[in-house]
Amino acid sequence: MFPISIYTGGAVEHGPMGVTYNKPPLASYPAQEDITFDELKRTIYQLTGINEDKNSIIVNARWKAGPGSSHCFVLLPISENSMWRMLAERTISGATGWSIVELFVEAVPNSCCTQNDPGEKSQSNVECGEKTPEHPVLIGFGTEEDQEEQLPVEEEEEEEEEESQELTDEQSIDDEEPLYVGRMFDSKDDLKQAVIEYHIKQNREVETIQSGNTKYVVKCLAPKCKWRLYAKTKDRNYCAQPTASTIWMIMTMQNEHVCSNKGDRGDHVNMSAEFISRLILDLIKKRGDACTVKEIQEFVHEQYQSTPSIGKAWRAKELALAHFFGEWKESYAKLAPYLNAIQVANPGTKVEWWSDATADPKMRYLRGVAWAFAPAIEGFKQCRPVISVDSTILCGKYGGRMLIAVAYDAEDQLLPLAFAVVKEEDDESWSWFMRWLRLEVVGPHPLCVISGWQDPLLRLFDQPDSGWCTSMGQAFHRYCSRYLCENMCSSFKKDYLVKWVKWVLRQNQQHKFHQGMLRILESNRKAYNWLIKVGTRPNEENAYHVWSLCEDGGHRYGVMAMNGKECVFNSFPKIQKLPIAALVELTFTKSAETFASKREAASKIEAEKQLWSNKVMATLEARRAKMRQHKVVSIQSEGILHDEFEVETKSKVKHTIRISGEQRSCSCQKPQLTGIPCSHLLAVCAFRSLNADHMVDDAYSVRQLLATWAPQFHSAGSMEEWPDYAGVSYSPDCKSVKAGRRKNVSSPRVPGKLKRLREHHCSLCGQNGHYKVSCSRKQGNEGSTSES
Repeated sequence: MFPISIYTGGAVEHGPMGVTYNKPPLASYPAQEDITFDELKRTIYQLTGINEDKNSIIVNARWKAGPGSSHCFVLLPISENSMWRMLAERTISGATGWSIVELFVEAVPNSCCTQNDPGEKSQSNVECGEKTPEHPVLIGFGTEEDQEEQLPVEEEEEEEEEESQELTDEQSIDDEEPLYVGRMFDSKDDLKQAVIEYHIKQNREVETIQSGNTKYVVKCLAPKCKWRLYAKTKDRNYCAQPTASTIWMIMTMQNEHVCSNKGDRGDHVNMSAEFISRLILDLIKKRGDACTVKEIQEFVHEQYQSTPSIGKAWRAKELALAHFFGEWKESYAKLAPYLNAIQVANPGTKVEWWSDATADPKMRYLRGVAWAFAPAIEGFKQCRPVISVDSTILCGKYGGRMLIAVAYDAEDQLLPLAFAVVKEEDDESWSWFMRWLRLEVVGPHPLCVISGWQDPLLRLFDQPDSGWCTSMGQAFHRYCSRYLCENMCSSFKKDYLVKWVKWVLRQNQQHKFHQGMLRILESNRKAYNWLIKVGTRPNEENAYHVWSLCEDGGHRYGVMAMNGKECVFNSFPKIQKLPIAALVELTFTKSAETFASKREAASKIEAEKQLWSNKVMATLEARRAKMRQHKVVSIQSEGILHDEFEVETKSKVKHTIRISGEQRSCSCQKPQLTGIPCSHLLAVCAFRSLNADHMVDDAYSVRQLLATWAPQFHSAGSMEEWPDYAGVSYSPDCKSVKAGRRKNVSSPRVPGKLKRLREHHCSLCGQNGHYKVSCSRKQGNEGSTSES
């Protein structure tokens, strides 16, 4: 059973949700699912009290014609059992999205009107001798002007005025039919998308006759097919559409397609890049710039059995990305107001502009922009005095480079500290970024800077006025172990050499370091000489302190690899291909997410009353287990100045521990290099009943870990909420745009995963490093054979 409400005695009105009735329902009752139209009319006569002998009734159903979840109602005349059964079955199945049948009933004297099928002319008109128009019948509704504008130009002679027609064709309102008279769209783009999508599925082609601000007319491209569609705008009060002030409605559809489908299913003429871009929005939202052109072609082919060209798919991808991140040039116009809004919402945020003047005093060419968020600047004050700087390529429309600086918290987690976008990576850009970083972000105290092998950056540490001069004690420059191993790999292409270098540079004891260097010398003298010259200045024999841990002096706190690129590519995915304003927005949102997640994790550690970070606690636990195998064998005391202890390990190796006030050291150098007590120092503390917790560097405490991530980010809001900006606007240098498709950059290198080289393997002797052609055993066999 399903409910039926009967309205009568009033008038039909047009409201914000379409047609309504100005009076409440006169009667409602539950009807059987198999009720016929004749049974329905008899019930209406009984419930309403209408005299069946003197009056006929005209029944109209209130039909939900709005697409999706929108509620927009039109009148659906019910004149026969087939129409009634269609309405009843679709209501019972829930296909209409409306669970009740609402009937508007009008009583008409039998002598005045005979109900006719809407969409056809009355029999009385035919009997009066009215001529049937020669042009095809129009299925639609609207004003008389709408009907005339839709007619073909060549058939406008002797046009007859016709009354506007209501929706009467079941096929026109079927949800499975995407195009029907009366269907409404929020925008013209949605209308065009539906028309093109329908014809691509049918493998037919259409052309646009008129496309204006208020009218849209298309017709079939086949010469003998007379199919034609006319749509125009309506005021939003005509039907509820909360997302738009005006709506687009299909007013008339002329004829049916008589053209045949094409046999081929190649690139469709109506499948434009704009159409594909709207189609792949969900795919781009999920995959981002990682979505390839081939994936787009396959995605479109799965839905329409039509494959767009490579160029069309690529342009569609660009349009889809612009939908989410904005256009490239418009992004530069939003950059300054957006950074200003961030500064207002987050006081203490630092922004630096580097630009050239133009003819317009209010417009400047952007050469570089640097920014550091206030929470990151505050959080860095609780970190160890170590930062990493690096650069990455931007492969957007205007190219450029992105410079980054990251710090490390008590858990060795990356803190995104500062960012910059520059036109080129050269001495001038690095000098500009590093000077600003020193003055505005990190402060004047000496820092250890870990970097790669960029020549402009290396020259910076030799300049006395740069603020980072190593000879003046302003900074301690160190190489990233990752870069060292990659350069060794590319220079000598020997996998075993890379393994030995990775082992050597991480050793904290001098004798192990020299043992590894000797092994490299015995294996490959050229590699040994190359390693000695790394980072050396004139008149220097070696620069071990630049890349090795044991010669570092404790400035890098055990941080060997510069994980800056990992920070950019993992925390800020696909940042290289975004417009500049979207790039800044991504750094803000991801930094805010990073701070929120790390703050929550640090709060949980603090709630457990833990003194040190999880990483340090795990290290101490492992070293305490190892400590039980050590033995304190001798003590040399010199009063209150210092005490020296000698600890013997399980392997009979002796280490000297020195404790003097707040200073503590060990011959293994672990406490000096990392700030975490070694197992030998822990053994002495246990022997002397000293508290080992006081010998851990404060930079690893949970208190400082929580203080690092405690500052909070405040959103700048939407563009409408940004404060007024009256400053200078910036534009890109359009001369730097290169023609053709932009090139992709190589995938980011993940620290710790070097490309494994293929070793030459000899099948004769079973050794690596050569083939059997050059094997000495084969040469020896050939020599003995010739002598015999």
